[in-house]
Amino acid sequence: MPVAARKIDHEVWSQSRYLAWLEEQPETAHFEFDGARPVAMAPATVGHNLIAGNIRDAVRHKLPRGKPCRVYGPDDSIETVGGALREPDAFIAYSNPPRNAVIVPAPVVVFEVLSPERENRRRDEQDKADEYESVPSILRYVVVECERRGYQVFWREPGERAWRRGTLETVRPIGLPEFGIELALDEVYAGIAFDEGDAPT
Repeated sequence: MPVAARKIDHEVWSQSRYLAWLEEQPETAHFEFDGARPVAMAPATVGHNLIAGNIRDAVRHKLPRGKPCRVYGPDDSIETVGGALREPDAFIAYSNPPRNAVIVPAPVVVFEVLSPERENRRRDEQDKADEYESVPSILRYVVVECERRGYQVFWREPGERAWRRGTLETVRPIGLPEFGIELALDEVYAGIAFDEGDAPT
């Protein structure tokens, strides 16, 4: 018996269509919008979520008081090129949107915790770096390792368009000069035990 072919949706979705569709999805499902259609996100590991939570907690306690900046994530969206909506593991924004807002404006620093699969690494290190570069307010993109201690930073000065790209750092704290703070790697990786072979040399 022939099997009916699944209909392929070639139509480019609008952001409003995606947001309306998203309201109908179960809370356990996790999606981002690539500017054309929904993209299902694979479940994160316990370690990934712990590292991301450590970053948000550390930033939250260090941000300067009296300024309109807050830490967000992992279910808060920022808008990138072509109306795409991304949900970084953590980000700092100079904004205080209303409680019913879907998009957080004015992100300044963005963190993504790498997933172990090669395709996910390529997405976070290359594709998302390009997307975040398209947002003028983002001055720093920090890619944090999940299977060993370390991070890589993409950064630029206000008014610059292109990223400056750093190398893998395994010892120094993550500096966030935009807010006058830094995150020690012991804070980022609190509660994480790596195998000896995974430790940086």
